[in-house]
Amino acid sequence: MTSVDGWETIEGLILDAVGTLIEPEPSVARVYADAALRQGLVVEIAEVKRRFGRYFRNDEVDEQKGPMVTDETIEYRRWRRIVANVLPDLPDPDRAFDELWDHFGRPEAWRCFPDVGPGLKLLNDVGIPVRIASNFDSRLREVAGGLPDLTGFVPTLVISSEVGYRKPHPAFYHHACASLGLPIDRVLCVGDDPENDVLGAERAGLRQGVLLDRDDRKPAGLISFPNLLGLAEELAASRSRAIR
Repeated sequence: MTSVDGWETIEGLILDAVGTLIEPEPSVARVYADAALRQGLVVEIAEVKRRFGRYFRNDEVDEQKGPMVTDETIEYRRWRRIVANVLPDLPDPDRAFDELWDHFGRPEAWRCFPDVGPGLKLLNDVGIPVRIASNFDSRLREVAGGLPDLTGFVPTLVISSEVGYRKPHPAFYHHACASLGLPIDRVLCVGDDPENDVLGAERAGLRQGVLLDRDDRKPAGLISFPNLLGLAEELAASRSRAIR
């Protein structure tokens, strides 16, 4: 963890979802490989993981509307492309896409990290409002609604397909801050992606971006915490210092 100063003025928090609060269980690579196997195609999980990482990152720009613009239709079309690229040799690609789209829209396909519940409770206890703000589509509402730690956040979810822009477009962060009713320089953005959750947020004018570094990458120059509870404890301590 990097030491922080000046958090006494923080009044709200924007939290990413995937990789920050939740993760797929089983993994994305396992689920894709199983979908291929149901059609008689054996694909190594390591290869699926490699392809997914490549095509997920390469498909951030929609071919019709330009960079970082999104909506429900664009997200659906984007994921269809990703599945086709990750599993190019399937006999029935439409069947696989439908299976995968439905699977990742169900709460039982996801789990919260163990520190998420305690971290969110502590943030609530010290009076720091939170918005879960994610590059996702409307399926996130059903997913969050089925995870006990996140159920209470469903009405205030900030989802890129509904905002019209995905991170790291400034409009996404500004929308999330507006939903908190706070000026952007009083809000932290927290997530597992250095560009989308840290640097992009800071370029948009937020007080700070903070990396949730669950993989222990220890990136130079970025404020990072290993989990949400550690971050919440630091914010609670900052609040206590401000009161004194």
